[in-house]
Amino acid sequence: MYLISPVLYGSMTSIPGVIVDKYIKLASFCQLKALLWISKNQGGNFSMEEIAKSIGSSVADTKEAIDFWVNEGIVITAIDEIKSVPSEQQSDKYLSGEKSETSSPAAVKETVKKAPDIEISRPTGEQIAARLSEDKEIEGLLNHIQIMLGRTIGKDLQSIIIMFIDTYGLSADVILTLIQYCVDLNKASNAFILSVGKSWYEKDITTLELANKYIDEHNEAQKIYKEFAVLTGISAPNATPKQQDYFISWRRSGFTVEMMVLAYNETVERTGKISFAYTNKILHNWNENGLKTPEAVENSKKAFKEGKAAEGKNGRSYDIEKTVYEDTHKDIVFKRKTKRGAKDEV
Repeated sequence: MYLISPVLYGSMTSIPGVIVDKYIKLASFCQLKALLWISKNQGGNFSMEEIAKSIGSSVADTKEAIDFWVNEGIVITAIDEIKSVPSEQQSDKYLSGEKSETSSPAAVKETVKKAPDIEISRPTGEQIAARLSEDKEIEGLLNHIQIMLGRTIGKDLQSIIIMFIDTYGLSADVILTLIQYCVDLNKASNAFILSVGKSWYEKDITTLELANKYIDEHNEAQKIYKEFAVLTGISAPNATPKQQDYFISWRRSGFTVEMMVLAYNETVERTGKISFAYTNKILHNWNENGLKTPEAVENSKKAFKEGKAAEGKNGRSYDIEKTVYEDTHKDIVFKRKTKRGAKDEV
């Protein structure tokens, strides 16, 4: 039997048992460390760099880990503090195995604008009524959303919808498409609806055509992930929003699932851990160097080895394939100076 030493019980950090039961196997090591850190430091204003340093992970891995908890509905961000907890029925959905989605990587770089935060100020009933009286279409939109959600929506979600219109400039048909997307994912909490709306604004998804394209791409990314997970042995049932954006980016770059798995395996071989950010870097380099098939990658490795052999014989080599391989395969070696000025490899 194992117990925490009683002498340590001065300050407590509590994790709900239902989270432990569901995620002890599902969550990665980095995700669990991030959750423990957040639990201990709730409410603090920390940068992603500070959190990453505290848990001993890279900034990219730390952000990916925190995004996982945010989009599982376990952790909320400052702007999501809607001062009312989702209903028991909604909370149970998060902890009983439902899906995830939404964010942005770098194999295909995009210009992302920063969305203004929606401040939830808990308007009074009179204030909401006044806004609805100004625009009867908003009242009809809210009624339609209630039907879609199968529940009466409170002041907080009413405020979010109104701010989608007034601050983010989303039209009624785009908002209804957004709500249906969240419902289909079984993730229709206020916080998740708000996070998707903010993401759409930042990606300039302001028309029905772009909204449908976004949904189609993310549904396709989820299908790719399922195949990818089978081939790599990943046990998580769904990709995180950040991972989905990686898959979309890789597909846009013309990579097959086979190439994605190859880059993933190279990541594990080189780093000894799972890192989609590192896998993305490998695929980004392969894309820049025109390596789109396993054969091309293998030929690049072979050319590198042959170039090394020739360099050993001739003292130097100008093999272009060697340069390509170094860009895409060679591990980084850090050097430090000894006291006598000689260099040692770390």
